[in-house]
Amino acid sequence: MADGNYEPPRAPLQESEGPRKRPNLLAIVIGALVDFVSTLISSLLLGIGYAVYAGASGVAMDQTQAAMAASDFYTGISSLVGLSCSVLGGYVCARFANQNEYANGLAVGIIGVFTGELLGPAEADIWMHLLALATVPACVLGAHIKMRLNKS
Repeated sequence: MADGNYEPPRAPLQESEGPRKRPNLLAIVIGALVDFVSTLISSLLLGIGYAVYAGASGVAMDQTQAAMAASDFYTGISSLVGLSCSVLGGYVCARFANQNEYANGLAVGIIGVFTGELLGPAEADIWMHLLALATVPACVLGAHIKMRLNKS
């Protein structure tokens, strides 16, 4: 068995680095739009539902907006729905990117925070501004869910 066919090659083998993966701009835009539009639609539906409930409970029409702002239940539900929409946006972004998913999800989250802070009420409580920062991990969670579903 002195045959050299069974010996490993003598040349040093190295993995090629290949092209550097960049965030996919189209996937980020699509993910951010999905996050924004789904949040807008779900907030609209949630607001209409609360207005109908408040009207049935005897709250005057001109006091409905103040009742919404004062309701901890409405604020909590709308925050959970908004974060769920951010998870969806991160998932869609990662699905479209199909590479460098976490970085793309992070970019969607950062865009979501800036969009929410620019379009949201400035007179909101400080904890609402801090809760807006949860958009970033929510989008990254959406990218993580996409990665987990690809493995199975």
